[in-house]
Amino acid sequence: MIERAIRDTVAQESDLVRSAAGRLPKTWGVLAARGVMTFRQLAGRAPTDAERRALWAGLWHAAEELRAHE
Repeated sequence: MIERAIRDTVAQESDLVRSAAGRLPKTWGVLAARGVMTFRQLAGRAPTDAERRALWAGLWHAAEELRAHE
């Protein structure tokens, strides 16, 4: 479920991922929140602390990957 939430968030929020990769102020927090909302929609519940941390790590990794290739 976490991987799907990451994939869906990255696909739906590509501009936000790009902004987070560019380290624009406040974009990381918005991206992280969108990831949590996507997880909630998919799972029908809030993520546990461990799931939330894994989700954030995956989104951060996606932004860093984009940053490395731009």
